[in-house]
Amino acid sequence: MAWRRVRSTMGAPTRWLTSVGATSGSLAIAGLVLGGAAAGAQEPAPIQITSIDAAAYPRVSAVVTAPTGLAGVDYTADAFEVLENGQPVDSTIERMPTSTLEVILVFDTSGSMEGAPLAAAKDAADGFLDVMPPEVKVGVVGFGPTPTLLAAPTTDRSSLAAQLANLTADGETALYDAVVQATSQFSPEVSDRAVVLLSDGGDTASAADLRQAEAAAGSATVNVIELVTPESSRAALDELATAGGGTVSSVSDPAALSELYRATAQALVNRYRVTYTSASHGATELTVRLTTDEGMREATKQVELPPAPAPPQAPKQSEGSPPTDPGPVRPERDTAPAQTGLLIGATAVFLALLTLGLVALPADPRARLTAARLSATHAVTEGPSVSQLTQRLTAATERLLDRRGQRQRLATALEVADISLRTGEYVLLAAVATLLAALGGFAIAGAVGLLAGLVAGPLCSSLLVRSMADRRRAQFAELLPDNLQLLTSSLRSGYGLHQALATLGREASEPARSEFRRVLLEVRVGRDPGDSLRALADRMGSDDFGWVVGAIEINREVGGDLAMILDNVGETIRERQRLKRQVKTLSAEGRLSGYVLTALPLVLAMAMAVINPGYLAGLRSGFGPVLVVGGAVLLMIGWIWIRRLTRLTF
Repeated sequence: MAWRRVRSTMGAPTRWLTSVGATSGSLAIAGLVLGGAAAGAQEPAPIQITSIDAAAYPRVSAVVTAPTGLAGVDYTADAFEVLENGQPVDSTIERMPTSTLEVILVFDTSGSMEGAPLAAAKDAADGFLDVMPPEVKVGVVGFGPTPTLLAAPTTDRSSLAAQLANLTADGETALYDAVVQATSQFSPEVSDRAVVLLSDGGDTASAADLRQAEAAAGSATVNVIELVTPESSRAALDELATAGGGTVSSVSDPAALSELYRATAQALVNRYRVTYTSASHGATELTVRLTTDEGMREATKQVELPPAPAPPQAPKQSEGSPPTDPGPVRPERDTAPAQTGLLIGATAVFLALLTLGLVALPADPRARLTAARLSATHAVTEGPSVSQLTQRLTAATERLLDRRGQRQRLATALEVADISLRTGEYVLLAAVATLLAALGGFAIAGAVGLLAGLVAGPLCSSLLVRSMADRRRAQFAELLPDNLQLLTSSLRSGYGLHQALATLGREASEPARSEFRRVLLEVRVGRDPGDSLRALADRMGSDDFGWVVGAIEINREVGGDLAMILDNVGETIRERQRLKRQVKTLSAEGRLSGYVLTALPLVLAMAMAVINPGYLAGLRSGFGPVLVVGGAVLLMIGWIWIRRLTRLTF
């Protein structure tokens, strides 16, 4: 057996997790082969530490591979000794089972493998299958210009041998694609995965690149066997093996592949897991010893463990003063939770006192009398109240609004918005929402979040009422021409004005139906029809309906054909709406530009804060806050300017 070179790939440890299997790869395989060589060897073949995992520090685990000569022998924990920096430590030893192992054999079948190399690879694979226990599933992938799955992982050795016999060499080398293809063939429930890759050249035809192949190799243990040729790419093979926590073994004579494959198989099935609790920090030397009848075998490997915690710094002593005992070091407390709890507690006490005061105060008899009169006059039926406390809170809120002269205005806004709540109930709900927003803002951003919540609560509640009212008014104005058509049709059929309005209250679409029903109710209780219709026009903010009301009032005074007048008014309203829609269409680009230009700086700032958090750090100190405020002001001015340019004024 001729060897050209035997070399290992070993990735540098990343923090506290060492790369699985990033050990002296070629030396490990060579040692395993020598362990099964002729009995004339003078010294027993060494064991190998193929991986160390310190991710669960202080628990450290290592995988130890016994040489070929010790295959099939189960050693107890008494046969092993574990030392950390030369000091014995208590450990747990267990043999890694083969029932959970799956292996994918990957063969280079490019044109350079034609002849003796491919024939030797087939014989070596047959020997690999002979060594593998029957319960281990093995798959086969061949790659030339494209990778091909010849056999999915299976325990049917005859089927695998038949597929290996059909391997032919031809074309380019798709090495990276083959690694990606092989690592995707493992059974989902299997965690112990291994890939044995044979190649004699660098990649020349893959769609995937080296980085993608390394990412795929990270899901399995990748052991690479390099058949050295002028086309070999050792650097790429080293990176694949390091990413997969495996080994790289190089050989120039194809006849040596058979023993190398057998040794690799023995290394996969003859493994022990060593687990112990570490007391070391930083660079640490781990030694594992195995004592057998043939003598003692020893393996040593460096592992990088977490650094020791820094000792607490003692306070500085003034010159000439006697030393003082600093006492036990106490960890610093985070005061934010305490502040949050204090604020929540103070708020709860305030609400409790307010509730007790409102409950203790007698209800206003005048408010009761007014409610009773309204109920008797308008036959208003109310459902059962949630509690007397809610009634008292609502009544107190409404009295406060009355004193400030805001109750009537808010009641009208709620009525137009079609919100079925009393003014006091809506104000109480808005206050609770503001309180919750302030507490949430304080918990997230401290005092700034508290202030933002106190401002956002009333602002959002006001905007909600306004937006719902505006939408309802727009619906009323949009349906006005159709409602006028229905009104004139009723008048021409012989109905009077009161009967025509009743028809609208039955057949018109919302919100016109409910509004005209209200007009009819007001007329029935004695209000003048013209005043009721004028109040409807003011409530809906509709100039067009104001013209309709004016036409009805003139007709009531001077007489004439009301249906013809309303037809002319309806035609005028239709033309106005058509012109308004046309202007809105022409100004759509300007309005969209306003939205985009206003939102673009905010979206970019949020994106940069996520992608590169330090990019905007300079805006938090020095002249940065001034620039932020200035930019916000200019952004708001631009938004208002664009809104005025694109606003419809007729």
